[in-house]
Amino acid sequence: MQVKVVLPSGEVNVPVEPNSTPGHLKENLKYSIRVPPKQIKLTCEGRELDDIKPLVGEPNNVTDGAVLVAERREGVVEDESIVPKSSPPPAMIRKEEPPKPKKPKKDVVRPTLSEGDVKKDKTLSPGHQGWAAKSAYLEAKSKKRHMAFLKIENSEEKKAYPEHEDFSVALPLGDPQCSPVWTAVVQQLEIGERASFTLSRKVLDFNPESLAPDDYCSTWEVELIRVAEVEDVAEDFQQLLEIENSGSKDRAEDLDAAAVHWRVRRWMPEGTFCIASSRERIAILPGYGLVPIEDQNAPPVSVAVGEGQQEAVELIASRVGPGGKGHLYLKSQALKANRPNGCVIMDVELVALDPCRGPGTPGWRGWQSLISERETGDSWLDEADGRRKQLETFGTLRKSTEDSKGAEAHVAEQVHKYAYNAERRYRRGLKWIDMDKKDDRKLQLEQATLRMRLAKAMSLAHMRFGENPEPAGEAEKAALKEARQLLAEVLKVSEALNNDSVKYECMKMNLQVCIQDEDVAEARKVLSQLQEERPDDEDLKSDNARINRLENELSLKKGAGTVEELQKDLQQAVTAGDKPKVGEILEALLGMFKESKVTYDAVKNCKVGKDVGNAMKMGDPDIAALGRKAVGEIQALAQRAALGI
Repeated sequence: MQVKVVLPSGEVNVPVEPNSTPGHLKENLKYSIRVPPKQIKLTCEGRELDDIKPLVGEPNNVTDGAVLVAERREGVVEDESIVPKSSPPPAMIRKEEPPKPKKPKKDVVRPTLSEGDVKKDKTLSPGHQGWAAKSAYLEAKSKKRHMAFLKIENSEEKKAYPEHEDFSVALPLGDPQCSPVWTAVVQQLEIGERASFTLSRKVLDFNPESLAPDDYCSTWEVELIRVAEVEDVAEDFQQLLEIENSGSKDRAEDLDAAAVHWRVRRWMPEGTFCIASSRERIAILPGYGLVPIEDQNAPPVSVAVGEGQQEAVELIASRVGPGGKGHLYLKSQALKANRPNGCVIMDVELVALDPCRGPGTPGWRGWQSLISERETGDSWLDEADGRRKQLETFGTLRKSTEDSKGAEAHVAEQVHKYAYNAERRYRRGLKWIDMDKKDDRKLQLEQATLRMRLAKAMSLAHMRFGENPEPAGEAEKAALKEARQLLAEVLKVSEALNNDSVKYECMKMNLQVCIQDEDVAEARKVLSQLQEERPDDEDLKSDNARINRLENELSLKKGAGTVEELQKDLQQAVTAGDKPKVGEILEALLGMFKESKVTYDAVKNCKVGKDVGNAMKMGDPDIAALGRKAVGEIQALAQRAALGI
């Protein structure tokens, strides 16, 4: 429903949920009234509303269209901790700010500057500091770059870039995705200097990432605010890191928990507007209504360094110490996961690091720390296993197409990524147990559990998906071998400790590893033992189906090898004119085609049909008849393959 809120600075219409409370509303009003929520008086028709009761319920009885008056309680002064007077008003987060649309360009190759393309007309205001570009920083490969911050004005239309005085245009010098005119312009300016330039319209038009102005204009005024030295993370101008403050000497290690503030700004010449923030809160502001803002008093959020969930945030957090701050300038194709599309700037402030790195380190809480580490690994393992099941279910229901292969590859990548995160958590937990040097039943069970889950995570991190996957590589074979060794150790420990639940879970994981290792005989043996233990376990039915599919796949692989051998024999028999042998081989091939002991792809790739055709040309009517039947069965294989059968 809608209510009108009357504030000291104006009125605003606000949509609210009927079951929300005045207390919820006050949380959004504190940014306008500038006092804590408890010091806000909210009235309707002269009645003060109860903070904890629903708006529409007794005794509040607020109806749709009601007018609510919000004001400070008597004697309460503004709280500068909410919005300090020395700071600007809360910045609105412009979530709807899209990337700048890219204009169609005639030139797709970066132009080379010619004489007269960049002409400095006159200095409008002098600079205060000279500087010189380092030629190595302008090369295609370099670990360091120059980032220039500019104020630019289109003199013909009096159009300023950026639009807001607080921003500046950020351009990496020598960037192959930006017109070379801007590098030439900056090299002719001192820090603080403002000058007018005449620029070639044709060369200016090259702007594939839309980082610089590209108006159809020749006369420009440019002011160089500053030049920063930044790190080129991948040495390709895609990820440019500026460290504003390096913070303390401590640095995050892999999997450390870091408390950070982050924000995402749009990177474009019109302005670097904030479009997302960890400090986001909803405020009620006159003239705007409910809007997302940045609350500078919001607590930091936690990220795990190295887990790859917020790659840009983690990258900066690993480069600075507590109290440090950095800015990562990302092109549209860089670190695309979990961030807005287009070119953006990631601002990250590292507030603190969790010092817990095992027994004997600050923050170590003993058993509590160990269980927390294992539970974090378990959550990643559940995510990986859930996506593994999605892929296998999809594979049994429909055939992969060109449209679906991209999505399948993305989910497979998630399986591997999440499983790898789980693997590292379990390994760290096992390392902590070894460091603790205690020997009791509880720790033995925890160690067995970690080893068991580690085995599953390792196998999932290397699992192959899709139709006709490549044979297992050396890394997968090594991981599966280690996993089976770990599970064998856990099985012995569970039997020694007489713990049936750990033993059963270990056997289930061993079954998964056996299936992935294509060990059908061992998988059947383990499945039989599990069914004896718990015949009502529904998961075992799915595992039985997986073993059946594996047997079928192995049979088809074996059939493909048999077809290749028969094909070679057929070629030799046709060349030798041995008609009885040709007839015998065609009979064998016909039987394999009829019983679908080989896939159509294998037959097609080997070009068996061509050799069958050569046999039919031998002039023997019986061989010709067998050949026609074989060709018919090949066509039937093709039809079944098209239907996904």
